[in-house]
Amino acid sequence: MPPAVPSRIRDGRNTRWDEHREQRRRLILDAAIAVVSEAPPGAELRLHDVAERVGLVRTVVQRHFGGRLQLTRAVQADVLEQAFALITRPVDLTQTLYAVAHSLVGETVHWVVGNPSLHALVERELGDGEQSELNRATTRYAGFLEQIVAGVAVGRGMTLDASQAASTHLLFVGIAGHVRAAVAYWASEEAHTLDADALERLLTDTIVGMVIRHAATLGLELDPDAPLLGS
Repeated sequence: MPPAVPSRIRDGRNTRWDEHREQRRRLILDAAIAVVSEAPPGAELRLHDVAERVGLVRTVVQRHFGGRLQLTRAVQADVLEQAFALITRPVDLTQTLYAVAHSLVGETVHWVVGNPSLHALVERELGDGEQSELNRATTRYAGFLEQIVAGVAVGRGMTLDASQAASTHLLFVGIAGHVRAAVAYWASEEAHTLDADALERLLTDTIVGMVIRHAATLGLELDPDAPLLGS
C-alpha cells in the first residue's frame, strides 16, 4: 500500500491546479473576446476559432466550458462584467443629477459604439431556457442605481422604507431596460439620424425627468442642475 500523501502537499497541488485551471480559463475567455471583437457583428462564436486563437485543441476548450452555447454564455457574462464595471464606479454625490445621468449614459453609448460585435453578442438570446446574462446584469445594475437614490435620501436625513426601495428598484429596472432597448435599436440602424451625442442627450433628459418625478413621490426634491448632496 503506497504511503499516504500529507494533506499539506495535496492542498498545495490542488491550489496549483486550481490556479492553472483559472489561468487557462482566463486565456480562453480573452481569446474568445478577441475572436468576437474581430468578427462582424452577429457572427457565431466557434470553438475551433477560439482554440486556434489561444493555441489549444478544441477538446481542451470543451473541457473548461462545455459546448459552444456554454462558452458563449461565459463570454457574455465576462464581457458584461467588464462593461458594467465602467458604470458602477462610486458616484460623487456633489455632482448634479444631470451630470451623473449624462456620465452613465455616455459611458454606455461610448462602449456600444466602440464594441459593436461584443454588443451584438451580449444582446443575443441563447434559447437555452435560462435567463439571459444581460437581463441578470441589468437587474444587478438597477440595484446599484437604487443605492444612489438611497444614499441621497440618507444624506438628506431620511431612509427609504421597504416599499419605497422596491419601487425605486423597479423604476431603475425600467430605466435600464429603456436605455438598453433604445441604444440597441440605434446601434442597429444602418444610418443614424441622431448622432451619439444627440442620443446621449435624449436619454439623459428622459432619465432625469423620470428620476425627478419618482423622487418627488419619496419626498425628495431634486433639481437636475444642483448638487445631489452638499456643494
